[in-house]
Amino acid sequence: MNTTNWVSYIPNIIRPINKLIPSKFINFGSEKLLNLLFKEEISSGELNFISGNIIEIKVKDIDLSLFLTLKVNQLKSLKSPVEPDVKLSADGDALLLLIYGKVDPDTLFFNRKLMVKGNTELGLHLKNFLDTIEVNQKLPRTLYLIGDRFSDFIYKEKGETIQTS
Repeated sequence: MNTTNWVSYIPNIIRPINKLIPSKFINFGSEKLLNLLFKEEISSGELNFISGNIIEIKVKDIDLSLFLTLKVNQLKSLKSPVEPDVKLSADGDALLLLIYGKVDPDTLFFNRKLMVKGNTELGLHLKNFLDTIEVNQKLPRTLYLIGDRFSDFIYKEKGETIQTS
């Protein structure tokens, strides 16, 4: 199996595992993790654009959707799917490349690797926020380095198709 096939096969491994995990655990874990990672941004009001809105972040290739809102200075993961004000969707590799700064969101958007539907202004805020995350300051160094190397690997294997298709 060549490397490109191996990278493309990762979602096929994750998707069934994701289906086995009860959504309440995914919601609880994602809520705690996101509040921890973005504590400073929440405190400073940088995420106030989410307040009173529902955003959906969908990782298409593993069939995972998170529905989030901001209430009382806390990101809340909604328990059941609801109609979001904005939906941001992409495959996991595109999101990883975006978050690790390997590809800018506009490139992903114009090449239809990142889709934003719904409230345009809210979608732009969300897309721009994701682009400005300083992952190296958010994650423990070892975890950051693993993700950074993996995103380099993905970029090497898929970067051309992500940027030009």
